[in-house]
Amino acid sequence: MKRLLKLAVIGGGLNSTIGQTHIKSINSTGKYKIYCGFFSRKKIINDKSAVEYKIPKGKVYKSLTKLIEKEKNNIDAALVLTPPDTRYEIFKKLAENRIDIISEKPFESSFNRTRKIYKIIKNKKINFLSTYNYLGYPGIMEMRPLIKRKIGKILNFVFEMPQQSITYDSSVMKKWRLKDKNIPNLYLDLASHLLSLTYYLFDEHPKQINNFASNRNKFKVIDNSFVWLKFKKFSGNFWFSKNSTGQRNQLSLRIFGNKGSVKWEHAKPEQIVFFDNKGKIEIINRLSKRSKFINNNKFYTYSAGHPNGFLDAFGNIYTAISKVIMEKTGKNTVPLILNLKQNYNIMSIMNTMHKASKKGGWNKVRTI
Repeated sequence: MKRLLKLAVIGGGLNSTIGQTHIKSINSTGKYKIYCGFFSRKKIINDKSAVEYKIPKGKVYKSLTKLIEKEKNNIDAALVLTPPDTRYEIFKKLAENRIDIISEKPFESSFNRTRKIYKIIKNKKINFLSTYNYLGYPGIMEMRPLIKRKIGKILNFVFEMPQQSITYDSSVMKKWRLKDKNIPNLYLDLASHLLSLTYYLFDEHPKQINNFASNRNKFKVIDNSFVWLKFKKFSGNFWFSKNSTGQRNQLSLRIFGNKGSVKWEHAKPEQIVFFDNKGKIEIINRLSKRSKFINNNKFYTYSAGHPNGFLDAFGNIYTAISKVIMEKTGKNTVPLILNLKQNYNIMSIMNTMHKASKKGGWNKVRTI
């Protein structure tokens, strides 16, 4: 009988926006046992979450300190699903007890705290693995080799992620999302995804950034941003927004090369469109024979014809994470899982992005 990884869950209670998706995805892989948890500081939510997630009463804790004290020798990793500005102390306690960390994106909400906790985690030599769920889509996984194989030299790209949450019905948004701190929540929520995609698809980070951002809403939080990014040999732009009425969870990726271009849209996740420089248009999907990822049934819950989505993507992420933890090498060799260094770099880039919106002009990016 195969051994299941024992997981402690911090946050992710029933009142969490994304918690239940993580739990369902973890259970769908067949590689984990949710062993214990501290789901919420509110007792009623903590208890109800434990019942929903089928956690025995004796394995539900009222504090992180108590959970670590009782379970640090029984678990393989801890999953952190709390809001970004709460994570510093959580990461610190887990790292000091040498517990491997899996975290919902983004890394943190403050770049100053990011620098401090990066050093602590690095010195403890534990795994730090994050869940940027779009990297788990087979269509995105297919784009990576496709770009290298078919479009030639990259010339430019356009990534767009418009949403409507602030203008549509801000009353359903979590209160902490309606107050910007060190780095605006718009960047933490959306730009972090786009930066994870540029690193995954291009194997590099931008060198310079320019940014125009606006906050035309009653909360005075940043709600719209146009970012220009310079890489070593090409450039591109991001548009991400929460004031675009009519747009839900949209994501569009277009990458242009001297031999062709590719396009992927979240509305059609199982399809990539390839255009060559001679006018040919090719649809790459789950029935394409020469594909590596997009037609591989192990990455889907259902057979072709049943659209995949968040759950499949998260399941692919957690399957990859289980491999890294089980190997116990301290090294992450799975491209779709971003490690401690890459999470630090994304925070650094977003910090530069925010500065660029205030200063104007091109701002140099510092990564490690």
